Amino acid sequence: MIVLVLAAGLLAALPGMLTCRMGGGHPRTWALVASTSLLAAGFYVLVGLALLAAPVLLLAAGGTSVTQVCEVLVQRFEPGGLVTAWLAAGLLGSGVASTAWRLLRSRRRRMTLRVPSYVGVHEPHDGFELVTLPTEAALAYSVAGRGPQVVIARGLRARLDEGQLAAVVAHEYAHLRRHHQRWLDAIDASTGLLWFVPWARRCARAARVALECWADREAAEVADPCSLRDALLVAADAVPAHRAVASLNGADALVQRIAMLDGDHGRRDLSASTLSLLAFTAVVATAGAVSAGPQLAVLFSHLCPL
Repeated sequence: MIVLVLAAGLLAALPGMLTCRMGGGHPRTWALVASTSLLAAGFYVLVGLALLAAPVLLLAAGGTSVTQVCEVLVQRFEPGGLVTAWLAAGLLGSGVASTAWRLLRSRRRRMTLRVPSYVGVHEPHDGFELVTLPTEAALAYSVAGRGPQVVIARGLRARLDEGQLAAVVAHEYAHLRRHHQRWLDAIDASTGLLWFVPWARRCARAARVALECWADREAAEVADPCSLRDALLVAADAVPAHRAVASLNGADALVQRIAMLDGDHGRRDLSASTLSLLAFTAVVATAGAVSAGPQLAVLFSHLCPL
């Protein structure tokens, strides 16, 4: 049944909610599990809604075999008939529109957050440009793309000593080096598609926190972990720039991030809980893919006869 495809999508996001509570493992694994869960959920919900909305979409597209295909789909695969098809079409359209709007808004916001050369103090570094904004706000973030920037407010910089500043810069550069901007775009797009799934937002937050922990771990390898921990405490009142960019937010999962810094930095093995979550996601995804087979066969046999 096509309902299993939707169920697979709704359930696939659940493992991502628990990633930041997993014991052991590298934060990269947390980010990978959470992001993969969210992307898989978005993909399966997209496919499930598209298959449920197929009669409505086919009627709108027109064609010689449309009537016959729609009758077969409604009779064999629609649990609620055309009412379900119209509801699925509405959710699908709103989800796609929400995703497009989020991505467009993120792109515009990143353009706004990029600091022009005539504002602040620009210091060239290897692989990025360090920009000090003339503001007393507690603010630090990174902007990827052509001419990547690490931006820190003058007020926050004045509160940090030399070691803490180096740790903050290393944290933001880790976001740039590991291309976390692309991860954030994928997370934001999936969240927009799953706007009607309550736990999708929690999964997205878990993925973002995992990315922050990942950057913390990378920074702790090149800077003093104690300095980074102290910098997080100093920046506990830091203002998040926007979810479109990776920004320093000391208050975001502060206890967990500090506990991770105080733990064993060398442990990178997959924990039993991680493997269980990955296995669960794989089983759900396989069940959803198998359940979509009959309806896809009907679609291709009528629309693309051999």
